[in-house]
Amino acid sequence: MILKLLRIVIALLLVVLVWLIAMGNNQLVALTFMGWTTPGLPLFVWLLSVLFAGLVLGVVLGRFSGGRAKR
Repeated sequence: MILKLLRIVIALLLVVLVWLIAMGNNQLVALTFMGWTTPGLPLFVWLLSVLFAGLVLGVVLGRFSGGRAKR
């Protein structure tokens, strides 16, 4: 019961953290890489995109390397 409550509290804290990042970084940013320019999007969109890409890459590499979570 306590573990479930702890998970809910942590999830709510993460939601609040993401919301604070979104509200604090809402200026438009256009990225340029090797002559290619992206459309101007709010900074928090780029931050969350990079975070999501890192999570996906970590899961994929973890699966391919044969790593398993120990419980």
